[in-house]
Order: sequence, then structure tokens, then C-alpha cells
Amino acid sequence: MQNMYFLGGASPAGFETSFWSEHTAFYGFYLKGGPGTGKSTLLKKIAAAFPEEPVSVYHCASDPQSLDAVVLESRGVYIADATAPHEAGTPLPCVTGELVDLAAGLHSELLQESAGEIRSSYRENCSLHQQARKGFAGIAAMEAQVDAVGTAALDAEKLCGFAERLAGRLLPKRQAQQGKLLFRQRIAVTPKGRLAFLPPEHDLILLRDSVGTASAALLRQLADAAAVRGLRCEVTRSLTLPERPPVLVCLPEQKLTVAAEHALPADPAVSPVSVIRMQRFYHSEMLRRHRTLLRFCKKTAESAEMRTAELLAEALRVHDALEAYYIRALHQPFLDRTAAELIDRIRARS
Repeated sequence: MQNMYFLGGASPAGFETSFWSEHTAFYGFYLKGGPGTGKSTLLKKIAAAFPEEPVSVYHCASDPQSLDAVVLESRGVYIADATAPHEAGTPLPCVTGELVDLAAGLHSELLQESAGEIRSSYRENCSLHQQARKGFAGIAAMEAQVDAVGTAALDAEKLCGFAERLAGRLLPKRQAQQGKLLFRQRIAVTPKGRLAFLPPEHDLILLRDSVGTASAALLRQLADAAAVRGLRCEVTRSLTLPERPPVLVCLPEQKLTVAAEHALPADPAVSPVSVIRMQRFYHSEMLRRHRTLLRFCKKTAESAEMRTAELLAEALRVHDALEAYYIRALHQPFLDRTAAELIDRIRARS
């Protein structure tokens, strides 16, 4: 069984992820090596080697076909790409984790032959990601304007009462075990536009909200209620709004996902079982007074997101060209041997 997430995603501040802080109790294998050194290939080999176990796979938001991490949940082990932009290392080698150097399998002389082209492609890729970061900043500015109106117009008391009743209907009574509130990124803007990993076996409840503030407040209260009741609750947060409010809550034990409709792709892969219309939780007159501003901000944010996805697609094209140099220089038996050795060492840790 595999759970699918993004390791994180681009934001106005650059790449953001909660992965490292969320897995401090796990033993980590940190993959080091530049583009094309086989990190994603190795991760896919490891995920496939444990078909009967609960495995979480973390995709790359900049290239959803590639993996950034694999977590073997029952073993307390993860293997992750620890190179930029999500560079990391182990604080206590051989106690909390260890480094795996895939660059050791490169034929350096082949790379030196194309050093100028490699440097040029790298600079171009970095420039495109810098431009994409500005795009995310533009999206964030528009969303902040909308959220300010939503916060002022929100009927918090009415929403709080509804959230309590909804939690009572959806969630079981308090259980003996302690709940877990986890941050897992299921939504990201990618070169293909906005993508979401929705569990296909879950019921999906959509929150239809033209502003988004009420949805965030409801999701926050629902997540807190689930944790209090002793449930595992996975929260996906906005990567653009400063406070990183929740946009999706996943309850694996209940096989239930509740998501803000505006945060999902236009055509999500899972059909909702119900839709909650959130406009009733705003003072309608205040929203009417700001109607022109809200429309402008939403249209501008949509245009900025489309342009940002185009920049990410161009950056991916350049990155693929950069990878080609390293793939040509990689000693494939080294990668195969490293994958086999890692799988054996992971199995030995059980």
C-alpha cells in the first residue's frame, strides 16, 4: 500500500517542506548527488522492494514523475533526496541517519568535456526558478488581499458552531490513544499546473468557498477535533498565504478527505460525496462591497499561477537537458549495486 504526497512545494520564500521536522524519530538515508545521478531511480527501486508494507512516496513538485523520498512507515526508515533545494543532513551520523553519495558513480572525465554547457544550463535553470518564485509572490499578494476581506466578513461564531456539529457527525467519540496531527503536502503547483494526490479510497467532502477564509477556519477546527479524539489527521497547508492555513484535511482511519475546492485542480480525480457551501458564514453585504476587488484578485492570481506553471515547465525542460549529461556519465552498475545494498541494510534494520 502506498500513500502519495509531495515533499513540499515552491513558495514566495523558495522551496518549503515539513518533511525533515515531521520525521525526526525516523532513521534517514540522505541521498547526495547532482541531477541525473539516479536518486529518483533508486527511490523507485526501494519503494518497489517492499510491496507488502505501508510505504509513503513523496513526489517532486518541480517534476511529478520523479520521487524525492520514500518512507517505510512500519520500519521507521526513510530514504530522501537531500540535495538542493531541499538540502539536509543527519546531525548524528549512524545514529539518526547516514549519507549516501551517488556522485561517486560518475565518470568525471565525461562531465569535464561538457563543463561549459553544464554550467550554462544550471544558471538558466536557477534563473527560471527565481522568476517562478516571483510568480508565487504575486499569487500570495492577491490571495492575501482576498483573505483580508474574508477575515473581516467572517461570521466566526456561526462557523464555530457549525464546525462543532460537523465534527460530531463525522468523527467518532474520543478514543484512549493520543491523536496525531501531521503535515503532509498533497497539493502543489507543478509544471503541469495544480496537482493533488487524493486518496482514491476516501470519501471526499468539498468546501465551496469563493473567498477561502471560512474553509481554512473549518478545516483547522476539524483537524483539532480529530486530534483531540485520538485520530491520525494529515493536514495540507497553503504554500502562499503567510500563515499557511490548511486547505485539505485527510483522516486515514475514517477514509475521509475534506478539502477546500479552490485549492484543488479544476478536475480532481476523486468525485465528492457532498459539497458544503461556505458563503453562509460571511456577512454578505461586506463581500458585496468588495466584489470588484475580489474578482480582480482572483483573476490576477489565476493568471499568475498559469504563468508560474509555464516557468516551471521551462525550468524542467532545462533540468532534463542538464540531467542528460550526468545520466551519460553515470556508471549504471554502481547505482544498481547501491540500491541492492540499501535494500539489504533496510531489511536488516527490522
